[in-house]
Amino acid sequence: MPDQPSDLTVLDALPVHPGDAPDPSTWRLRVDGLVDEALDLGVDDLQDMTQQLMVDDFACLEGWTVPGIRWRGVAVADLLDRAGVAAGGSWVQITADDFSIPIPIAEARTALLAVEANDEPLAGPHGGPARLVVPGGECFTSIKWAEHIEVRSEPGDNSARRIALDRLGMADE
Repeated sequence: MPDQPSDLTVLDALPVHPGDAPDPSTWRLRVDGLVDEALDLGVDDLQDMTQQLMVDDFACLEGWTVPGIRWRGVAVADLLDRAGVAAGGSWVQITADDFSIPIPIAEARTALLAVEANDEPLAGPHGGPARLVVPGGECFTSIKWAEHIEVRSEPGDNSARRIALDRLGMADE
């Protein structure tokens, strides 16, 4: 991964697909499914947890890339550990509104629920108050406004991929 910070103005210049960012004062994240203890967390709860830094290129199927974005937030691994993954939990389904992606649990443990980009609070149009960031993942896997993490025994719907490909006029393979 690159280690140079990028300029936030570059991030602000990127295309932003339509959507309504939630109000940070009422936004909640649920972690449930095959867990020992379901979690219901707000922005303050995430900010009180240990924050991790991930520096990664952010690339989209549309053909643009922003190198070296400094994402800061809570490791998905920490959320899963706090909830306690129950027997049979091998997939994580991340959802926000109509967007949903399945991720194998080992890969999900490398992801971050970002609350900052380039040392600034993550703006609503870019996924604030919390955006899933999967290192090296395609742009659509970094779901804006993540609100639900469900631990499952099998993969669920991948609507985020279908929606992204449809926007680009591409067929899903």
